[in-house]
Amino acid sequence: MCQITPSTKAVKVGSASVADSKAAADDGGPSMTSLAPSSSPVRKIDPVVRAINTVMYGLLVHFGTLWMIEFSRAADTGDGNNIDDEEECTPSHPGRCDGPQPGYLVMILFLHEYWVYLQHSNVLGNPLLQHLDRQYGIALLKSNRHWSIAGTLSAYWARETLGMFLCLPLLQSSSSSHRDGGTVVPGGSSSYYPFSQTQYLILYSLIYHTIKSRGVRKDALHRSSPTFGIMRLVIDKFYTHSSKETAVTALRLFLQGLDTYVHFCILRDMVVLLSPFSYGWFVSSMHVLFGIWVVHAAMNQLFRCSTASAMVRIWHSLTAGNPVSSSAREDTDEAWKSLTKQKSDEDDSTEDESVSSSSESDGDQNEEFDRGFIVRWLLREERVPDALKGRRGAASDCVDKAVRLETSIGILAAFFMLGLGEVPLGILSYGGGFAELQGFMQDRRRIVSTTLYAWLLWSLLHGIRAMFLKSRHVPMPMKTTTQLRVTYRTSVDRRRSLVRILDQAVMIGIAVHVVPEGSRWTMLPICAFLTGKSFLRSMHIEYPKLVWRVLAAVEFVAKLAILRRMTEVSTADATIASSMLAIAWAIWVVSSPIPTPCEASPSFQCGKDDTHDNIADVVFLGHPALLADAWALWLLPYSLKERWQVPSWAILLWPFHYLVGYYVCNIRRKLFGDGASFFCCDDNHYGETRMQNWVASHFGRHFVTNPREVKENIEAAARHAEEIGVKVLCLGALNKAESINSGGLGVVKALGPGRRLSIIHGNHLTAAAVVETIYQCFGERRVKLFLTGASSKVGWAVAKALRDRYGYDILCHSTDPGRRRYFEEQGFAAASSLSQGSAYSKYWIVGKYDMEVATIIPQGAVAVVFSVPHPLESRPDVRVIEAGTLHMDLSRLDRPRVFTNKLKEHEVFACHAASVVAAYRLKQFGVSRIDEVGPVVPEEMDSWLVDAKKLGFSVPQYEPVLEADLTSLPCNKPPVVIVGGGPSGLAVAAYLSQKDIPHVVLELNTDPNSFGSWSQHFTGLEITTSKKWCNLPGLRMSEKEYPEETVTSEEYQRYLKQYVHRYRINIRRGVRVTSIERGTEKNPYTVKCHETGDDGNDHFTELTAWSVIVATGKHRTPQKNTSDDLVSKLVSSEIPHVHSAEMCDKTVWEKAINAAKNGRLCIVGFGNSAADIATMILQHCDSDSKPKIHVAARSIPPVFPRRAKFLRVDALGYIMRVFPVLLQDLLVKLLWWGIPASRICNSAFPSHLKRWNKIQGRVPVIDKHGILASGFRSGVLVGHGPIMDVTKEQEMRFRDQPLVGSHGMFPTSARGTKIDMVIMSTGYQEECIVDREDRLNGLYKCGFGKSDRFLPLQSISEDATNIGEDIASSYYK
Repeated sequence: MCQITPSTKAVKVGSASVADSKAAADDGGPSMTSLAPSSSPVRKIDPVVRAINTVMYGLLVHFGTLWMIEFSRAADTGDGNNIDDEEECTPSHPGRCDGPQPGYLVMILFLHEYWVYLQHSNVLGNPLLQHLDRQYGIALLKSNRHWSIAGTLSAYWARETLGMFLCLPLLQSSSSSHRDGGTVVPGGSSSYYPFSQTQYLILYSLIYHTIKSRGVRKDALHRSSPTFGIMRLVIDKFYTHSSKETAVTALRLFLQGLDTYVHFCILRDMVVLLSPFSYGWFVSSMHVLFGIWVVHAAMNQLFRCSTASAMVRIWHSLTAGNPVSSSAREDTDEAWKSLTKQKSDEDDSTEDESVSSSSESDGDQNEEFDRGFIVRWLLREERVPDALKGRRGAASDCVDKAVRLETSIGILAAFFMLGLGEVPLGILSYGGGFAELQGFMQDRRRIVSTTLYAWLLWSLLHGIRAMFLKSRHVPMPMKTTTQLRVTYRTSVDRRRSLVRILDQAVMIGIAVHVVPEGSRWTMLPICAFLTGKSFLRSMHIEYPKLVWRVLAAVEFVAKLAILRRMTEVSTADATIASSMLAIAWAIWVVSSPIPTPCEASPSFQCGKDDTHDNIADVVFLGHPALLADAWALWLLPYSLKERWQVPSWAILLWPFHYLVGYYVCNIRRKLFGDGASFFCCDDNHYGETRMQNWVASHFGRHFVTNPREVKENIEAAARHAEEIGVKVLCLGALNKAESINSGGLGVVKALGPGRRLSIIHGNHLTAAAVVETIYQCFGERRVKLFLTGASSKVGWAVAKALRDRYGYDILCHSTDPGRRRYFEEQGFAAASSLSQGSAYSKYWIVGKYDMEVATIIPQGAVAVVFSVPHPLESRPDVRVIEAGTLHMDLSRLDRPRVFTNKLKEHEVFACHAASVVAAYRLKQFGVSRIDEVGPVVPEEMDSWLVDAKKLGFSVPQYEPVLEADLTSLPCNKPPVVIVGGGPSGLAVAAYLSQKDIPHVVLELNTDPNSFGSWSQHFTGLEITTSKKWCNLPGLRMSEKEYPEETVTSEEYQRYLKQYVHRYRINIRRGVRVTSIERGTEKNPYTVKCHETGDDGNDHFTELTAWSVIVATGKHRTPQKNTSDDLVSKLVSSEIPHVHSAEMCDKTVWEKAINAAKNGRLCIVGFGNSAADIATMILQHCDSDSKPKIHVAARSIPPVFPRRAKFLRVDALGYIMRVFPVLLQDLLVKLLWWGIPASRICNSAFPSHLKRWNKIQGRVPVIDKHGILASGFRSGVLVGHGPIMDVTKEQEMRFRDQPLVGSHGMFPTSARGTKIDMVIMSTGYQEECIVDREDRLNGLYKCGFGKSDRFLPLQSISEDATNIGEDIASSYYK
């Protein structure tokens, strides 16, 4: 109900008191005198003038219609010149009446259609008539007479629908005989096809009126009407003040105009086609009927009375026998009293006054009430109290009858025209008499054929009713005994089996008596199909409902095809039989006591006088996770022995799933109301509690893509549950997400304080089940646990309970700094990344759905999960313990479950079980409502578990988690020894770890954060290729921790540390391997090494190994000098110099930058290290300093930009790896010559220097940021040949020109360059403890390949995988 604020001007709508309004609900409705005069422009017109105007408009419509009919008749006869000369039947020319007169049925239908046409035409274009009808509708709305409006409109539309339906066969037979020049074959269908345009328009109109009647009934039930509500569209004015209103007005005018045109087409065809020789009679009757109608319309305008008032009084006389039940009247007394104040404050405003009210704006007028929109204000949802909404006795029942009649007529018309290819009620055009009937009774074959035809037709009509017009919400009462249910099911099975055998007998009879002898075998598949279906049904095989529906559809189509064939070859007998059966079927549908799906829908049962025996006590509201999980709803019931898995074929239907997901999430609820915001997938009694399983109409992805629609769907489902009387609603999975509704608080606020529905999230029971499960697994041991989702309600309660009760060490994960600070304030350790948890413990508690968990969690870990769904299905090496589920006592169920949220039959989510516990507590505590939407209190959660166990729920039992001995050796074989802890060694170790092959990694570096030679490079080194090509097998770099496209050496070492923890790789540090020797057959290798002990001294150690992998890499030992001993020259000239690997100090970098600013820095060598150092120095130089760097090189490599337009050099290198070596070299040369930046860098060096002719495993130089090309172009970078001489004055002379003379003398014209600092970027020398590998005997070298080219780390990963596969194949022989 709308509350009027104190500052708002009091508005009084209607002058009738509440008592008068209550009385109006039982009598004929408000009189027209209650419409007080107003200042509306329409009302100011003199009544006589209004009547005259109405007569003028009627004359325009009448004669315009006659002239258009004459034009159509002339066009149909092909002669338009003699229309006026035709003889008409008049008193002065009695001889002209010799033509046959139409029958009484045709006369009645014609007069009815013309009366309806006149009404439609005037409603469409006569503003005076529109105004009068709208005024009466407003008066009814002010008196809350919604059911009077619905009854009047539905009765009027039912009469109109019936009239059009009866015209169908008359128009069809006339069309066939007249236009085709043939004779009507009684019962024959060949002349009936195709149908005329008018008949298809009638079919559209039947469906259109059915939709309108259903809509107006829905509006009457809710005493309100939305934007496109039928009651609002029928009564409201036409508005054009906005584009939206203009579009709605245009739609209304189009639909009304089309409906008027349908009736004109019917009149035209009846006049022109039905009886060519009785044209004069039709015209005369139209004149007479128009005279009656125009007088009636003029009187209405003159005395301001509407025809609708008479129809309302007739309607109330029909429903006066049982207006409203006494119990409902008593229940609504308080609601009527509460409406008293509202009605006493409402203004006596009419639609007439609202026309000019827009100019009378005052500052204190209520914003919700604009007098220009009086109809919308009267039809707003909150205006009428909930107690007054719903059904109202016989009035509602009569509306249902009218809607049923229209629905059955529309279905019959569609079935006969579109299915059978003939018009319904063909008997109306049948010309046979008693002789024909006598011949039928004497012909046994005709009797048999007609009987078979009738049975087949009735079976199809019965199937249509069962599918569309019979509610499935009226099951047998579920509180009956098991024996009664078995007896009921047995009787149903017997009846169905009897019907199936009769169906088969009919098919055999059709094959014998109807189908020609040569085609009888075609009936065999249908008979076999019916037999097989009967066997499947009798064995009670639990196939999904979708399968049975498909089988029913196949059976329906097959029977329809047979029936259509019989219709084509049959005689008038089929026409008579089909007509009689159609009439009987329509009467059966209208009079059946079983409600239709629309009538039985809970959204249509909101009246106080209805009972709700089928309403659930508790409802669990879940949602499907994946789009493909829609099949879990469509294939009900599926096997519950195993958990639901998405069928492999369903993955291929992703576009279809996407469209389904978009429809159910965004459109379905808006079209069909709150009841369409979910799917009811299961309905059971568990003990004394009736529980239903609702699946919300949105999927997991929609919580990210469509959060608003998800929120509205959840609130709509809650409103529906509140409306129909559910006691407890439990929000499952993400339906209680904090970002959507704050764990249910948003739903509580949306329903308001007056609700009866209990809202719970079930987190208390879930947390208690998780804590008990964890204690089962770890017992009294003090273990370290890593908890994801610690900031959730369940996660935080679990963390506090485990620490306070059992003393477990908990590391809480959160990416939010504020939450981590809160964890630390509460005495917990906090982690910002999952990799920290991987290093902390192999025991995880997963409380948040995060796919990175599956990537980061350590090899062989134990994960206790309570997130739904959990992300570890792809990790078979991880022991997953599901702590968010309980086991239920199946003996307490009254029937088997058909939907279990993808769990097994005996499994149930703990939050689902909490709904049953909440219902139990409602009875136990004697309260009306229990809300559980706040945080979880650890001290209270155990009581929920105690109550759950009383109700038959139990926590699953799991085997305790034992400390695994990772050093145990299977097969009594020695471990595999890996020398070197860089990427290549770790990749091999990770593969062996996955295969459970014992191994050990020997690493010389003692720093636990250092891996391989990555710590020996200069500070700030950025890996050349993008990070996706740097991933080692099995672990990709997280976008959260590594957001940039590339990674530095420091970041890559952090990634390698995560890799070690992910695969739990055993690394022994401080070990220097001295030799590897062949051993015995049992111990193939002996590794001799020196290991630094705890005392700091070296100890000699020997290790036996099954296989040995040397993975020390090619970049472990820097090459600090050149072949011509440049270092000695620099020392003697006292020029400072450093190797690139030694640039790890800030002071060294500052010296290099200052030397570059002075133009006196030289870099010896031109590889990727030199290029990176030059780039970094130039990036740190001021733009005003004019730096210069000299680069000395012996041979010039190709230089490629990291990205050239749409080309990426690393992606191109990945493609080139599949080409032969010669073709790779050719492509490199083409790119070197074709890319402009590469040409610039090449031309910057002296032309006599050697260029790379063959790549030979070397890595080209990558210009990462384009600084090399721009530097060489601008002169900031200067390319030189090798250094030939270093003088005492610290000058260098480069070989920038070819040597002269026979002895290769240095050119005398060469000048020296002053140099303050030299950076030796001369690379690394390759050292390996073994000369060659022996893969046949288990000795391998990894990371020494010559084919790495553009992607060296990718090549290392592939080599490591091959080595791991080779070792695994031999180790377990």
